[in-house]
Amino acid sequence: MSVIWPDVETIRTARCRLEPLSAAHADVMVDVLSDPELYKFIGGTPPTLDQLRRRYRAQSVGHSADRQQWWCNWIVTTLEQARPVGYVQATAEGSNGVLEADVAWVIRPEDQGRGVATEAAAGMIEWLSGHGVIRYVAYIHPEHTASSGVAFKIGMHRTAVTQDGEIRWESNR
Repeated sequence: MSVIWPDVETIRTARCRLEPLSAAHADVMVDVLSDPELYKFIGGTPPTLDQLRRRYRAQSVGHSADRQQWWCNWIVTTLEQARPVGYVQATAEGSNGVLEADVAWVIRPEDQGRGVATEAAAGMIEWLSGHGVIRYVAYIHPEHTASSGVAFKIGMHRTAVTQDGEIRWESNR
């Protein structure tokens, strides 16, 4: 049975605007994601414009081909600077009547350390909770103290589970 997922909507927080991802964001996000330092813990390399356009076209559909996964992606713009600084994302799916989301956040290095990732991730989780998601997980590299700090501040706790060298953090709403 395929699921009809709701459309991702714009989210506003005190200092940020989370705009639903579209393929058109690739042109500006290629610069936001160009710093190799972003990939220190998550792996990979900065995407090219063509790679980002293809990725965003696929992700902005909002769901997997079989509709079992709900893809929620937002570009994070600070209201103060009125420019994108990163993104937050969630992949949600249901199991045994429980809707769980795997969440992530990426903020470019020059905009880190000001609470933007925490605020954007909290806004995303609040929105998802309003749409039935009750469990959240994130996989974080054990040396990525900034992301661990974000996870803790948004109510997640570290577990003993590791996957591909990353620690599972989780919370229930």
